Amino acid sequence: MLAPSGAVALVALLASAGSVWQARTPWPLQPPAPVPDGRKPKLERASELACAQCHAAQVAEWAGTTHALAWENEPYQEELQGRKKAESCHGCHAPVALHGALDALLAGKPEARADARHFGVSCESCHLATDGALLGPTGAATEKHATRKGASFDAEGSNALCASCHRTTVGPVIGLARDFEQSAGAASGATCVGCHMAPRAEVAVEGGTRIVRSHALQTPRDPAFLALGFELTLAHEASGPALRVRNLAGHRVPGLIGREIEFVATASDAALTELGRETLTLTTESYLRVDETLELALPARTARVRVLGRHHDPRVDKPVTFLERELGP
Repeated sequence: MLAPSGAVALVALLASAGSVWQARTPWPLQPPAPVPDGRKPKLERASELACAQCHAAQVAEWAGTTHALAWENEPYQEELQGRKKAESCHGCHAPVALHGALDALLAGKPEARADARHFGVSCESCHLATDGALLGPTGAATEKHATRKGASFDAEGSNALCASCHRTTVGPVIGLARDFEQSAGAASGATCVGCHMAPRAEVAVEGGTRIVRSHALQTPRDPAFLALGFELTLAHEASGPALRVRNLAGHRVPGLIGREIEFVATASDAALTELGRETLTLTTESYLRVDETLELALPARTARVRVLGRHHDPRVDKPVTFLERELGP
């Protein structure tokens, strides 16, 4: 799929990734530290949400996410100008409650809210049932409102909830959930939430414990999180040395038109004499498939390789370094 660049041979290898998903669970997620890209740092007026009265910490986390800013995102609003049937985009940027009767997710593309679109993908989008109850992983009772345990907060259900928007390919956005649904990760029980919502605490519940997760979503804007999507190894085989880059993300990378992921490999011999540099560039036209490995051929005497990973974000002026690693003895 990837075309050779100069004398550098890129060989796509089919990888069996089930063991990888099992070995790296849970992800070593830290609070996200996204690189500034010109968008607002957080949604204004988030504290006006009724949910904030009791769930201030969760609302504060959510307020700085792309979900909260989905409607007010300036590039989104600019894309709508002059676009035919612009309203067809609104359902994923300010969706109604995504649940149907008996906690079954609505089929097809979400509809847009008639009002309060300012709040983007809001608390109600994911937690409100059609009968007015608030859905969660346990359904713990409260005097504030009706509650119920929601199937969409189980492993399989949470994937379906996310996929209701993220299966759609439109504009610069690629429907990555379609990739994930066919991945080894999904088959082995991985979830969207498990990778994108960091665990904050483990609490006791009836019959055991459950993980409380952060509502500050992890995205490729955070260099440390982006680095978790790749496994790098230095291979020495009969055909010669090679840098292997394996996709652990659960979907293709990159996943947004305009993004580029670049790996610059500097090869050295046993005496640490530099032998040369080779580059692997991933774009949405030449991407790394889910569960796939690419090989980057290196000079014959390579004993050590220094890898620099750079993320070219169309909203950021300069490439962002997300990975620096040395491989070899």
